[in-house]
Amino acid sequence: MLELIFGIIIIFGVLYTLQMMLSTDVEINRISPFAASNHFHPVTILKPLKGVDDNLEDNLRSFFELDYPKYEILFGICSHEDPAIEIVEKLIKRYSHINSRLVINSDSNFLNPKINNLNNIYYHANYEYLLVSDSNVKVGSDYLKENMKLMSLPGAGLVTSTIRGTGARDLGSTLENLHLNTFVAGSVFLINNMFHYPVVIGKSMLLKKEVLKQINGFKAFANYLAEDHLIGKEVKKAGYKIYHSSYVINNINIHWTMKRFFNRHLRWAMIRKRLNIIRYLSEMLINPILMAFIYMLINFNYESIAYMGVVSAIKIIFDFKMATAIGADLKWFYYLLVPAKDIIIGLIWFVPFVHNKISWRGNSFFISKGTRLKPA
Repeated sequence: MLELIFGIIIIFGVLYTLQMMLSTDVEINRISPFAASNHFHPVTILKPLKGVDDNLEDNLRSFFELDYPKYEILFGICSHEDPAIEIVEKLIKRYSHINSRLVINSDSNFLNPKINNLNNIYYHANYEYLLVSDSNVKVGSDYLKENMKLMSLPGAGLVTSTIRGTGARDLGSTLENLHLNTFVAGSVFLINNMFHYPVVIGKSMLLKKEVLKQINGFKAFANYLAEDHLIGKEVKKAGYKIYHSSYVINNINIHWTMKRFFNRHLRWAMIRKRLNIIRYLSEMLINPILMAFIYMLINFNYESIAYMGVVSAIKIIFDFKMATAIGADLKWFYYLLVPAKDIIIGLIWFVPFVHNKISWRGNSFFISKGTRLKPA
């Protein structure tokens, strides 16, 4: 009986991964809608910064080199001692033809540091269209045009993009990019393709000021961890459509310790559990390697070891094809780490049931329902 139960769950997980792979191919090859040049309205890019992320100068430079008629960049920093200031000022001077400003504001009224930073710089925006973009993102020159094409569609309230992890040089960053380029990207494409429910990714959110005002601005999400998910939820509730762009942007992850990898995925697990417990529980059904590993430990013999090997090989192939489809830069042999990565993330899945404290950008919080934060 136990063998049958595990077998059904594992087969379901393999089929789910197959469907992610197929959806990735469909979404990546989806043709962007045509947009007349008069739909390329001026855009304010909001860049909240803290510290020097991997490849920060090149990441920020890519936004100065966008092929777009008219835009401005607002950089937000909360401390006059932040080392990112030197990099920003250097780029502003070099690209003096681009309207860009650095806003240093130490006001800290909210628990979510990103929202606090965004709220400080939002009032300096000159244009109706706002693009929220994280500091560890690097984009191509056509990125803004591709997103604005979707924003010109009827009823559009928010446009988001899929991320692709690139640049890994350490074990932690390799595991992170493996997960981003397979399970995360694949799930985002699957949910959008099959259920027409775009997953809002905070690293790239394009929306109108008017829409942001209707959902009470950034401050409405000031004390929540999952601000991107909640912003998307409120935009939909306000009657607008959310569009998911097939344009993939680079999330630069170069030097990561394993501790950072664990902390990131513990934080994500905390978020998912407190947003929707039913969906969180269902995640056990879509991690076939973890289930095969648990079955092998329970029923340790040659057959269960072979079963674990077959499931791992299938998952590696599917993940490799998914990551290749989105243009991942990981070498083929890194995919041999997929089983270890899935087992680690699967074990982290259990932690939120006995733990509710997170560490984020130097701050410690307790996290409750809806990802509401309380100082720890």
